[in-house]
Parts: sequence; structure tokens; C-alpha cells
Amino acid sequence: MSLIQAIILAIIQGLTEFLPVSSSAHLVLVPSLLGWAPPSVTFDLAVHLGTLLALVIYFAQDIVKLLRGFLLSLRPKGKRTVEERVYGRLSWLIVLGTIPIIVIGLLFKGWIESTFQSVIPAIVFLLITGVYLAIADVFSFPRKSSRELSPVGALLIGLAQAVALLPGISRSGATISTGLLIGLRREEAARFAFLLSIPAILGATVLEFTTLSLAQLPLSTLLVAIVVACAVGVLCIHFFLRLIVKTRLVWFAIYCWLFAFFALGMTFFG
Repeated sequence: MSLIQAIILAIIQGLTEFLPVSSSAHLVLVPSLLGWAPPSVTFDLAVHLGTLLALVIYFAQDIVKLLRGFLLSLRPKGKRTVEERVYGRLSWLIVLGTIPIIVIGLLFKGWIESTFQSVIPAIVFLLITGVYLAIADVFSFPRKSSRELSPVGALLIGLAQAVALLPGISRSGATISTGLLIGLRREEAARFAFLLSIPAILGATVLEFTTLSLAQLPLSTLLVAIVVACAVGVLCIHFFLRLIVKTRLVWFAIYCWLFAFFALGMTFFG
């Protein structure tokens, strides 16, 4: 992989990790369509580390408040402010919502990894992502804040995140759509989805270190990929949280369908 290829794929990762269009599908399909070698596990780890850093940078204040709220919640007799109680409850909802991806990831790890060996699963699941986005766009009636999110709701959003382990199923698309369908307001659904993704991406990154091989790519290329994915990711989060309030998800659904059919046509006829 050349430095230019690494930069292009890092930009794609930074954009598509947070837009509801599936980063995994793009990292599988774009190299295939351009005739490039598939990204190595090491490169995949690098760009995901970049987007994880983007989340940590953008939500730094929220993360500190969540950690504080979580620790204070372990001392139920201690005095807490309203904000500490809110963040304490939210931290436990994130813990609850993370359980499905841990269970499903461990139980079906081999099968999930096998779906990345071909472009066809990514195309099919990208079409499904578009359908789910369209359903959420039409049938959701967002009215609640994250303070009103129930434990069952957190589990449902967590289950959607677990399904997004499959290539082509957008993590942000699945979790935001589920949040909308259970009544969360658009920006609230997006913020909870992004916060929920932090422990999931962190856990996956730690696990992938067991297969890390720096011999696959120069360290300088990996560092550039991390920085680019992080910078693009921060900008994408910032603008998407404002865009989601006034933009219909159906436009992202249409993009998923068009890209999937284009990839399908190029695969069989290109």
C-alpha cells in the first residue's frame, strides 16, 4: 500500500465511520473497485485507532463526566448533583448497551470475519443498511432526550451496534436509526450512538493488537493514516451532529443503494 492509498482510505474511514453509510463496506469495496490490495489488519487497526481518537477528542468533556458519574454511582449513599446523577445513569446505559456486541462478537467471531473475504456480503448488507435508514426516516417520531432512554432501549441500540459488526451494516446508521425508532430526538440519538461506540471500538482495537504486524506497513504510513482518520473524523462528527437535525436519513439510504448497485455492477461487469 502506497502512502497516497493510505491517505485516501484514511479519509474514507474518517468520513464513513460516523456517517450512516458503513465504513466497513467502503474499506472492502473501494480497494476492490480500484484494483488495490485489501487493507491489512494492521492498517485497519490504525484507521480505527484514528477514529477512536476523534471520538475521545470531540467528546472529551462528556467522557470525563461519564467516568465521574459512573464512579460516584458506585457510592449510592454519597451526595451527587443532578448532572452527576444524569451522567451516572447514562454511563450504566452505555455499559448495558455494550453487552450485546461483546457477546455476539465472541460467539460469532469466526463467521463475522469470514464475511469480509468477499465483496458480495458487503454489498448485500449495504443495501440492508439503506432499507433500515429509510424505515427509520419514515416511521420514527423522535421526541425523547437521552435522559428518558430506558435500559431496554439501550439494549436495543446495543444490539443494533452488534449487528453492525457485519461489513456493510453501518454502525452509526444502525444505532442512530434504532434510537430514532424508540423515540429519541435526532441529535440525542446520534450523540448516544457515538458515545456507545467508544468502548466497542476501544475493545476491538485492543483485541486486534494480538494480530498486529508492523512489518506489513512502514510505521510512518500508519502514523499518517491515524492522524488523517482522526482529523477527518473530528470534522465529520462536528458537522454530522448539526446535519442530522435537519437532514433526512433517506438521502443516506439512497447513497447506500446507489453505491451498492454500482459496486455490484463493477464486480460482475467491470
